[in-house]
Amino acid sequence: MLPGSVNELLKARFPKWRPKRLLDMDAGDQQLWLKGPNGKACPGIAIGHFENADELSYAVLLVPQSNPGGGHKIVVFGKTKDVYSARLLDQAEGQTYSGLVISRTGPGKYDDWENTKSIQIELDGLRVEWMEQGAQLYYWRAGRYRKLQVSD
Repeated sequence: MLPGSVNELLKARFPKWRPKRLLDMDAGDQQLWLKGPNGKACPGIAIGHFENADELSYAVLLVPQSNPGGGHKIVVFGKTKDVYSARLLDQAEGQTYSGLVISRTGPGKYDDWENTKSIQIELDGLRVEWMEQGAQLYYWRAGRYRKLQVSD
């Protein structure tokens, strides 16, 4: 699913990490994912126009190769002048919730979970979800990623 140059950069920058797979999730979370709107996609890779309307970016939810439940990193690989770079959006050490997944959301209006803040995004957004627990939306604005808590 990832272009060769993104795979090479991923292996070089994060040699002990790999994208999260469906089999890394417990059985209940697997079923929730499969029945959801992104059920045919990988729960650890999201592809979209996150940073630029003309170039695809690749968001990856990384887990340790040796212990998929032992932490995570969320990295976006974006292209500038024909070269991909990696942006670390979030990371956690230690035990990580089995139901953590990522997906692409389209441009549009989004409200925070308390309905106190509303944003309009022109590009795709990255949804980071702890299934049945909460979700955050990462979106590109003014040259960097920003975050909105969209459910709790």
